[in-house]
Amino acid sequence: MVSALNSARDVIKKDALISGISNALINGAIGWFMFRGKDTLPLTVDTISAHEKTVFSTGVMTAFILSVILGAIAFSSFGKKARSLHLASPELLDRPFFFFGLRTILFYSLFVFGTAALAALFVQKFAGTILVTPLVGAIVLGAIAGVAAWFINAAVMKAMLRPE
Repeated sequence: MVSALNSARDVIKKDALISGISNALINGAIGWFMFRGKDTLPLTVDTISAHEKTVFSTGVMTAFILSVILGAIAFSSFGKKARSLHLASPELLDRPFFFFGLRTILFYSLFVFGTAALAALFVQKFAGTILVTPLVGAIVLGAIAGVAAWFINAAVMKAMLRPE
């Protein structure tokens, strides 16, 4: 049982890290193409009703949408991998997407959304409006997406192996 637990932990760490790094690079590149025409752009602004695009306004929504999509992918693909590697009992891996998987994915996706929004709020509160170059904006957006991808993959895979 201990070796299966260590094996499951290793598989989860590896898969989550690969997802985090690849999504950081992909979304950083997308951020670069979105922001490249501007001289500077703000990380955050002091009003929620601002129509100006900021790094964190893009990052918060990217993190949430990415979490929902990657959570669904992780739920379907990890179940097959865990079955083939005998990482958990079939009862745990046979739980349905509706409602176990959907509930798990939405829970952790909303956690990611709230965490990213709070990070933006704290940056604005304690640092004010910070103007950055498009390259720095793309790096920050990539970091937000990478952490969100890493977290949602690890959280969903771990939840699949835990009894309710």
